[in-house]
Amino acid sequence: MTMKNILLILLLFGASFAGLSIEEYKVTKDVFKPGEPGVATVTVSNPTGAERITSITLSVQSPSELIVTSAPKLADIDAGGTAIISIPFKVAANAKPGIYTIHAFFTGYKSTGAVGNAQTTVNGVSIPVTVVNEPELSYSMGTTLLTGFDDVVLTITNNGGTAKNVKLSMPGNVSIYGSDQVYIGDIKDSATVDLLLDSRDVQDGATNVLVFLTYNDEIGIAHTDDASLRMTVRNEKLDVSFIQKSDLTTRSESTLTLEVKNNGDEKIQDVRLNFDDDSLRLKDVSEFRFGDLEPGASATVSALVYTELEPGLNLVPSNVEWIKKDVLNEESRNIALNVNSDAEVAVFLEAKPIPLTIGQEHTISVLVSNLGSFPIENVDVSLSSPALRSLDISDVQYIGGLQRDDFSTVQFLMEANATETGSYPVYINVNYRDSSGEWKSETIKKNITIYGAVQSEGDPLPLVGLIVIVVTGVWYFKFRKK
Repeated sequence: MTMKNILLILLLFGASFAGLSIEEYKVTKDVFKPGEPGVATVTVSNPTGAERITSITLSVQSPSELIVTSAPKLADIDAGGTAIISIPFKVAANAKPGIYTIHAFFTGYKSTGAVGNAQTTVNGVSIPVTVVNEPELSYSMGTTLLTGFDDVVLTITNNGGTAKNVKLSMPGNVSIYGSDQVYIGDIKDSATVDLLLDSRDVQDGATNVLVFLTYNDEIGIAHTDDASLRMTVRNEKLDVSFIQKSDLTTRSESTLTLEVKNNGDEKIQDVRLNFDDDSLRLKDVSEFRFGDLEPGASATVSALVYTELEPGLNLVPSNVEWIKKDVLNEESRNIALNVNSDAEVAVFLEAKPIPLTIGQEHTISVLVSNLGSFPIENVDVSLSSPALRSLDISDVQYIGGLQRDDFSTVQFLMEANATETGSYPVYINVNYRDSSGEWKSETIKKNITIYGAVQSEGDPLPLVGLIVIVVTGVWYFKFRKK
């Protein structure tokens, strides 16, 4: 018979006689680390009208993870009285995270009035103890100076148990540019997070950068943690903002349109911008010239550029010049530019056996090639045609990632279900995620010929045609240079 069953029987037995009552219990902490001591306290009362409860004993059963270190002494309890019983314990040093239970039950005797007669009274309680090595987090920033728009590295050090499903936000005046929250994942020992911080709205001087984390401990309990990092803000001297107003595509010529706005309260003259990064080159001019700007005014300029910047958000080093009060000023600044990828795929079809014949089963091989300048991920392919019926369990075949100029092949088992000989369209849909993180979908149309009957053995034309197509496809995908 298990301890729980014994405890239940004793509780039911004790409930039949008025006597010992458990008023409440508690432990000294909500959460204990392995190796930590603790104390569980139980308040026991005697609600009977007149009888005194004597010879009270305590029996305790606990798992090996909780070691009861001493047996408390119990006194008699008068009618209407209470007693607080302390049960000291220690968490085993090798205890794994979890919730463990101390089972405690009390036995006493109360007089029935007759000489030598007494009734037994029993009651018990199960006391949960949570054991987990809680994370202990500390923070450090790779810089103490913010200049409005900065790439920084935040290091989070953990001296406790693993912090799981960690999410980071910065709710103060200094914020994460372009995001309200950053997902970090699990932090066992330490983690570094690359952040783009926006302090443009913060006044010059010392400021507190607020860091706020949410995470789960090793047994799934949710926690929050926050810190305040002391930083110095030194705003840019030129109070203007640059906004990209056109699309840019990597590895190609594009028209870049920039808008500049004077956010200051004084006029600035002859505002010019040139880029210091060779990955973005102006084609017909040497710089952007915006002219004079009154307070609150804006100007827009376009120029033809060639960019080799990677897809996504780029902070492009640049140099800004302007005249204020007849004085030529100059400063360096990072201009935020979003670049689209040149992602493109091509497909090639091959059928076995050939020719495609009405009512016959064929394996259609689809070769997918990455023609873009950067890798693509999560590539999957589907194929459909009014002249073909899929015999596969799934209509979608997964490829995964393709490097630049790489290719891969998937197969589809199809039945030619056309009603007559002829040329029919085939639609190949390719879904993938480009290097900027955007999802793209391309549908490519090809034509196939369905025959009403198998060609005679003496007619080599279908085979010759297939050989020409295969040779052409291999040359195009394997030996082609962009």
